[in-house]
Amino acid sequence: MYLPEKIHDKASRQWFSINFLLISLVLLFCSKFSLSQPSNENYPVQFNQFMFCYPLVNPSAIGINNNREIITGYQRPVTGFTGLATYYFNISFPPYRIRDGNNNKSIVGARFYNENEGAYINRMRFYVIYSFHTRISNNLNFSGGLDLGAMNFSVKATPTTEGASVLKPDADAGIWLYNDRFHAGISVNQIFNSVFRPLDETTVLPVHVNLTASYEILANEYMEIRPHLLFTYPYYSDKSISIALSGLFFQKIISAVNWKQNVSISAMLGVSDMSISKSDLDIILSYSFSVRRAALAINILEISALLSL
Repeated sequence: MYLPEKIHDKASRQWFSINFLLISLVLLFCSKFSLSQPSNENYPVQFNQFMFCYPLVNPSAIGINNNREIITGYQRPVTGFTGLATYYFNISFPPYRIRDGNNNKSIVGARFYNENEGAYINRMRFYVIYSFHTRISNNLNFSGGLDLGAMNFSVKATPTTEGASVLKPDADAGIWLYNDRFHAGISVNQIFNSVFRPLDETTVLPVHVNLTASYEILANEYMEIRPHLLFTYPYYSDKSISIALSGLFFQKIISAVNWKQNVSISAMLGVSDMSISKSDLDIILSYSFSVRRAALAINILEISALLSL
């Protein structure tokens, strides 16, 4: 682990206290606000491969595994609908010429989402991210993070209707407790509860809470096994529960399965630590089978890549 063993100096304690207070106040205010919200129909951002891209769920997760990291992915339905596609890009790195104390570090980054719904509807999000990390005991680390950005909702003009575009702010905040074997995190997402109405239909980005956790139940030279949990509330005016089991075999083969309550079951397969110059690359492919009780089943193909620099 990159962090030193104990917090000794007064400056480090003050640095930790200020950042912890800031994140805690944001979380407290926003969670209270979110639980009092009326039901909203529209979507929090989630991906079937959440266990491999936690920074997309909680901004405090950047810098957990590596100081310099790029995560990118793409998903689209392969049954049910055509013309739908989502891709994302997340980059994180230590801030330039900012020297941290002996007991902490800062990580900054940027994130980008793009969703196409047919040829005419596009939703684009972009954020800047900051997280701080410190050791709070010999076997426990803490991180807190914030991101701030905006979403642009655009509808292209057609031969019979005019086009429109609306830009509204968006932000997330979270905290993360972790060591080499486990993590537990909480985040408040879509803090501004932004409402979009480019034409007649209204779209809402509802404030919601994400809880995540994982624990390494088995680790040896042949395999590593971890269960993962992602709980979201509210999600489409209800709750969402995803439970996944991921495995790393012979330090090279990634395998995972994810069950999302009343929505889908996803199977994943990938390759870990492919050397590219001085970097390591993971590539993961997944296929989600719909378990919804509906006439139209939507299966999803997703591919992601993680580059550790």
